[in-house]
Amino acid sequence: MKGALPPGLLMAGTASGAGKTVAALGLIRALRRLGLEVAAAKTGPDFIDTAFLAQASGGAAANLDVWMCRAGAKARRRGVPAGLARLRRRLLSPVAGSKPDVWVVEGAMGLYDGGPDGAGGAAQLAKALDLPVLLVLNVRGMGQSVAALAEGFLRHKLRGGRPRFLGLICTQSGGAAHEKLLHEALAPVLAREKLPLFGFLPRAGAPKLASRHLGLVEAREALEGRDLDGIGRWFAGHCDVAAILRALDVPQPQPAAAPTSSPRDSGSTAFFPFRRRAGRTIGRPRIGIARDAAFSFCYADLPALLAGLGAEPVFFSPLADAAPPEGCAGLYFPGGYPELHAEALAANTAMVAALREFAGRGLPVYGECGGYIYLMREVQVGGARHALAGLLPLTCHLGDRLAALGYREAEPLPGWLPARPESEKSPLVVRGHEFHYARLNHAELPPDCVPLWRVSDAAGEPRGLEGCRLGRVAGSWLHLYPEGSRRFWKAWLELTRAAERPDTKPQPPELPCP
Repeated sequence: MKGALPPGLLMAGTASGAGKTVAALGLIRALRRLGLEVAAAKTGPDFIDTAFLAQASGGAAANLDVWMCRAGAKARRRGVPAGLARLRRRLLSPVAGSKPDVWVVEGAMGLYDGGPDGAGGAAQLAKALDLPVLLVLNVRGMGQSVAALAEGFLRHKLRGGRPRFLGLICTQSGGAAHEKLLHEALAPVLAREKLPLFGFLPRAGAPKLASRHLGLVEAREALEGRDLDGIGRWFAGHCDVAAILRALDVPQPQPAAAPTSSPRDSGSTAFFPFRRRAGRTIGRPRIGIARDAAFSFCYADLPALLAGLGAEPVFFSPLADAAPPEGCAGLYFPGGYPELHAEALAANTAMVAALREFAGRGLPVYGECGGYIYLMREVQVGGARHALAGLLPLTCHLGDRLAALGYREAEPLPGWLPARPESEKSPLVVRGHEFHYARLNHAELPPDCVPLWRVSDAAGEPRGLEGCRLGRVAGSWLHLYPEGSRRFWKAWLELTRAAERPDTKPQPPELPCP
């Protein structure tokens, strides 16, 4: 991006459950209480933690991922991938005329975890973006062994080199005596590495965040009525925020200079800004994006990416609205928790009828994971069965065991998207991830249905065919990463444009009964 980037750090832990999310929320709110503008991001494909970070920072939070940004023939180029640079630009753009003073990225799992060779992990991102790592050590049940843990993380070598470190904080400490023991054990390691220990976050009195099967309970529920500034005060009461700012070379504002409000204080923004145009323009298809409590797993940059490709994104609620917005040429249903709202979704028969009429006109509909479930005929949750939109003749059930988890690379099968220009010699490849507990109730697709993708994992191992299409209604378990699927979205928008032209409309298939 033009001009110097603001200082930033990547907060990474020793493992999942190390307390990174609460620590990141605390640091962000502590910085904002000083009057600093903070941009926030999460490594990897985590929708839930990103929503927490958006609430804390007051602006849209990005999902930054090196592996998912690289797709197709240019996937192995070194340096910052173009898609990642674009996303970083969006994250660090001025909001309401104010540029971020600092940015905070929360890592996923442990610092060195990821795909093969740590692909897509926090360490890889820290190296790619040259962000110093604030290492979060979970010290619960540890004594002098904490020195070995810290030394191992600080000296571990990656194929692409070792990330640089800003310093350490310890979480889950047990009290003053425990902290004294840990401090003495860490002192020689920190002296050798010339790194500071910024503080201890004790387990007694630490803020708690509830969980459910796909991760933390969503921010809209978990943070309702919570005092976010209280989390900031808790963090600042146990960690030296001024020392963190000095390590980042960020001047600490004087208390009198801290504003009483901020451009981001009006409430968190789910998506990055994009240009809205009044009225319809030829060749600029209106794309309806489902957005409510049942469909919240949409990347913050996707609407802006669609707008940049020539679309007009608009939002609607399958829970509350009677129909999609007028004039839509295509509909997109992101993931979320439709299983938690299955009764309400099924009860909104006006929306179901409107969707069936929309699909019956041959207009494109695409659903991912939870959105895929909603397009099906039925979902089974526990012992209950719930009828859904019925645009695809499929049924599925929610189990208590994970059905799939991991990075995915996929190529669309022929017959779905418009033919690619001859100038595009490389195949159309997308990158994303899969994470769900739902399984189809049948091994084979019903008659007239065809799969969407030929899929492989991050190691390149084939995983077979995936997804389902009936006419121009399509669904898949894959969550596509926007900057790793730009060419797909460009092609899908061409599909919506073609569907609006009478001379290109196919005969729509007979839709299944719900």
